[in-house]
Amino acid sequence: MKTLLIVNVGQAPQDQLEKFGDFEEWALRAIREQGVHQRDIHIEFHDGVSCPLPDFHSLAGVIIMGSLAMASEKKPWMLRLSDEIVQLVERKIPLLGICFGHQLIAQALGGAVGYHPHGLEIGTVPITKQPAADDDAIFAHLPAQFDAHAVHYQSVIKLPENAVLLARSDFEPHHAYRVSSACWGVQFHPEFTPQIMQMSLDNLKHEFEEEYSVKSAQVRETEHAKQVLLQFAQICCQAQ
Repeated sequence: MKTLLIVNVGQAPQDQLEKFGDFEEWALRAIREQGVHQRDIHIEFHDGVSCPLPDFHSLAGVIIMGSLAMASEKKPWMLRLSDEIVQLVERKIPLLGICFGHQLIAQALGGAVGYHPHGLEIGTVPITKQPAADDDAIFAHLPAQFDAHAVHYQSVIKLPENAVLLARSDFEPHHAYRVSSACWGVQFHPEFTPQIMQMSLDNLKHEFEEEYSVKSAQVRETEHAKQVLLQFAQICCQAQ
């Protein structure tokens, strides 16, 4: 049985780490909650900062998680992981990037990443599918508009030339894309729970105090967004 690798690229904030575990654990829980179990596919965690990816022949798919790091910093480990991203796409190994992962994939494949010109997007936000999503292996299963949790300073400013735009919000024009047949990026967080989202709001309250009460009241379950992880895991199961 091949492995679905969940790649951690930085530690969660300390209070979230103590209460919910690290980023990769959030994704695993969300996948398990959606009904994908170890009998369906072998899932492992991997430290993408300190270790190269394992033998590609062993991989059914790869998820690159979010990070407190900024993709535009282009640190040595980011450049190494970027090279591996190119190889994964060339080999058509299913690949999903979340937030930082979404940005790093776009950057590795010729897109551009930078600080969003309007600053921080944070909270439970409405995401709107784009026409190309109707034929997409992941997004075709989602409604035309759905809620998702988001928190990011940087964005994909320019998509790779061969990318297909799948979803956006009023604030963020590139919330989801696909490159080739088996590589996806999502700026939003399908792995977040309302509790994780609320703690993120609390931690960054000083940056939007006037909107804090409104944003807190908007936090809710995002079951449709979680389907991204389910659909991706199922694609990986089929790739074994």
